[in-house]
Amino acid sequence: MIALSTSVGLLGCDGPPDDSLLDGGPVPDAVSADAVAFDASTGALDAPMSATDAPALSDASASASAVAPRPGLPGELEGDDEIDLRVTPSAPALVRIEAAPDEHVTFFLTFEEGLRTIELEVLRWDGDEAVSLGLTDAGPGLRTLAVFDDSGPRTFWARVTTELPSLDATLTITRVPFEDGPMCFEDCAHLLQMPLPNDPAVDGYTTRSSTVFRYQYGRRDLLMYVRHAGQRVAALGMAPFIPEDFSQWDGLTPGTDVGATRHASHQRGKDVDISLHGLDGQNEWRTYCEPERTSDGRECVPGTITNYDGTANATWFGDIFASGRVTMCFLDRELIPATVTGAEEASLVGELDEDLVPLFDDGVHLQHWPNHDNHIHVRVSESDSIGALSFTGEAAEPVPFEAP
Repeated sequence: MIALSTSVGLLGCDGPPDDSLLDGGPVPDAVSADAVAFDASTGALDAPMSATDAPALSDASASASAVAPRPGLPGELEGDDEIDLRVTPSAPALVRIEAAPDEHVTFFLTFEEGLRTIELEVLRWDGDEAVSLGLTDAGPGLRTLAVFDDSGPRTFWARVTTELPSLDATLTITRVPFEDGPMCFEDCAHLLQMPLPNDPAVDGYTTRSSTVFRYQYGRRDLLMYVRHAGQRVAALGMAPFIPEDFSQWDGLTPGTDVGATRHASHQRGKDVDISLHGLDGQNEWRTYCEPERTSDGRECVPGTITNYDGTANATWFGDIFASGRVTMCFLDRELIPATVTGAEEASLVGELDEDLVPLFDDGVHLQHWPNHDNHIHVRVSESDSIGALSFTGEAAEPVPFEAP
């Protein structure tokens, strides 16, 4: 355990909560949607700017490297494993780590007091400057963000700020071997936080102001499938999608930590909610029909589907279905026929394996459930084998239905 005190100043980044499409729940985290440059002369974050406009932090000899020079940022401290911090408003903590390309790294900050007065931010060296990947400032007792970059060795920083007169906190840095791919064959149930996207245009997924990072913990295999689908989305030039709730950091249903659960399931990292593609080329959390409130929840009025891109959605759904690990997905009944037709169209143009097309209309991979007019709920199996593309090639026992 390492005890650190610090003396570098930096402004935070906040965003308005947007839970209008969620059924209650705690105030979401703040996220940085754009690149934000660190000003070495003042120790502050400037307003969002492009990498080409942002000031460099080092001389030209270091700019081509993904590993920052030393010192990379004013007041940076180096540490790993478990670090005790004392933070004040005038003395934030800025902890530097070097990540290998095969390492998933989680920054997990724990403390006793305070809620929105404590922020954890992660920055990444992009060859010329430190760029903010994300910031979390909500929830009792902890803040958590994760990174993964398989392009090569990379420098990251965790930055902790507070409005409290004094904060004693512990920053735990956990490194776990990780690799991307369409299938998982080892340690697949390991609960990991969805890494912050390094570049949504490459990773194919992004975050928004309502993303609650402590609720973004999923099984290793589910993270792999979502990331693989995102990379496919990006390669096809489609807009990045937005994964929201997986499970809490402890595997429980999101919202358990504040006594207001947001789902009936979402335990143990087997579930995730993801936004949908529209015919306008955008992928946002929004309804794709005229919704109405029923005794069961929010459902589409029959015949009112609009702006829903069945082909685009079927294309990335199929990338996850191909894992053979999906047990069921939930979508409003009005969106399912368009998705089935979209799967057939995607197959005809070579964007979807024709062997996957029957899965869209089997009544299992896509099922109706209220409140799914604006996203799809994906669930993967927790058993050792399932379906024709399973680990062992054996059919699994039927999976009991469980509401989302």
